[in-house]
Amino acid sequence: MNDPLVLSQIFVMQIQERSASYKCSDYLSRTHVIGPSHRHALCQWGYETIAACNGVSRSTAVAAITYFDRFLSSNTPAAERALNDVVECQLAFVTSLVIALKIHAGFKKVESDFVSGVITRNAYGADEINSMELEILSSLSWKFNGPTPYDFIDYFLEVMPDVNGTCLEGIRSLSKTLVELAVTRYDTVMHLPSEIAFASIFCCIHHLELALPADSLRFLQTISGVEVREGHTRSLFQTMVHLVSECRVASETPPLVSRVCSPPSIMEDI
Repeated sequence: MNDPLVLSQIFVMQIQERSASYKCSDYLSRTHVIGPSHRHALCQWGYETIAACNGVSRSTAVAAITYFDRFLSSNTPAAERALNDVVECQLAFVTSLVIALKIHAGFKKVESDFVSGVITRNAYGADEINSMELEILSSLSWKFNGPTPYDFIDYFLEVMPDVNGTCLEGIRSLSKTLVELAVTRYDTVMHLPSEIAFASIFCCIHHLELALPADSLRFLQTISGVEVREGHTRSLFQTMVHLVSECRVASETPPLVSRVCSPPSIMEDI
């Protein structure tokens, strides 16, 4: 359904994601200390921690990953320290997750002592977490309402014509699982959320072998502004095609994890 209000909101979100405040850079090119494997391990820990918080959506972890990437892209002194110190980098991710819990999960107050003692198992003190929170808030100019791939998936599917409700929900579920996998990979960091969302929907439709009208896909491609064969997005689609086979396995994983892993133990396994 081509709701003009929804189309207008998509347009506003696309302007926002292209602004300098929300774009990410190739920040790992500025360090020889932190690599893609470190980032991947932290992202996985974030999902496990969120899973241990009953009733909290995995979209909160996706938002935390976004904050972490933007912070490390900010070129601030605090970001540079995190890029050149594994302990500081872990602290930045933990704090990004705390901020996401406050904004997206309705946790109006997350006690630093709880984060220090329970979530990080005393790897960091409450003062360190509070200090890093202020650094991230300042580095991102207190801008935390940018769109995520999750948001674009919901809006894109809302205006996608000629798709029945059951089919739509199947696409939505699988696309979001694919996004969760994709954002853990460093090669997706510099892609816009709308590009990641469109690529996930496009690949899911093909993976599920859905016989959708060609006009539906063309319309979605038009409003997303994504060109499948462009060099900039070709690698993203190749990544999505590789990941889409993993989505069903990921979607069958039990929604709750019975433990909370500390970041240091994950980092030591790399």
